[in-house]
Amino acid sequence: MPQGRKSQDTWDRILESAETLFARQGYSGTSTRQIAASAGVSIQTLQYHCGGKKNLYRAVLERTVIPVTDLINRYVQKMLEQDLTDERVIEESIARIIDELFDLLQANPNYAPLFYRQWLVQDPDLRSVEWESLIPILRNWAEEMETQLDEKRLRGTNPFLLNMSMSWMFWGLFVQPSFLARYMDIDADSSEFLRIVKDHAWEMTLRMMGPRRRSSPSPFPTKKAGARKNSKTRKRTATGKKKRPTDNKG
Repeated sequence: MPQGRKSQDTWDRILESAETLFARQGYSGTSTRQIAASAGVSIQTLQYHCGGKKNLYRAVLERTVIPVTDLINRYVQKMLEQDLTDERVIEESIARIIDELFDLLQANPNYAPLFYRQWLVQDPDLRSVEWESLIPILRNWAEEMETQLDEKRLRGTNPFLLNMSMSWMFWGLFVQPSFLARYMDIDADSSEFLRIVKDHAWEMTLRMMGPRRRSSPSPFPTKKAGARKNSKTRKRTATGKKKRPTDNKG
């Protein structure tokens, strides 16, 4: 990459524009001319910095996949150092991963749609970042689960596919957060929305990992008493559904 403050600023603008356009339109639907125009640079300047569309796409994926991969790897390693046969260990470990991961996904709205579009890409060259960074971690996690958990607990479940299913669920909650928030009648950028999706993901993850009686309450704090109510003042439960009206008959 070219050196110098001005050159770095230009490269950062190119990456920002490329990340947004690839997230919205995918790799095939985005041209380098669109990225250059969005970044406010000439096509020659863009080519000078990245050398081509594939190189730019890889740079965008490295900038978005690696932070998430590092986060997951950090928590997976901590989990694998503990006893996975202990239900409380699994519950608390999953809660910690979800807590930080979802904060990251909400703060970076391009990450989730970019990941979903990436999973539809067929070109092996365009998936090298994912294979090099994310897949080894998920594979290691799956192998450790098979080692530590007995067949009765696994119940024929493929741990690798389980981990991928959880990943798709996690990312999916942030592909169109405004759609989910509109259904729940809350702000997609609010702490309440984030708490609801965290709690939902935690509960569904535990269910996917096998039937159990929850040994602890939700690790995510409920809305504090006295907090400002929704502008429409409609009361809703933590699942986003309206409370049933009280039956006044009789």
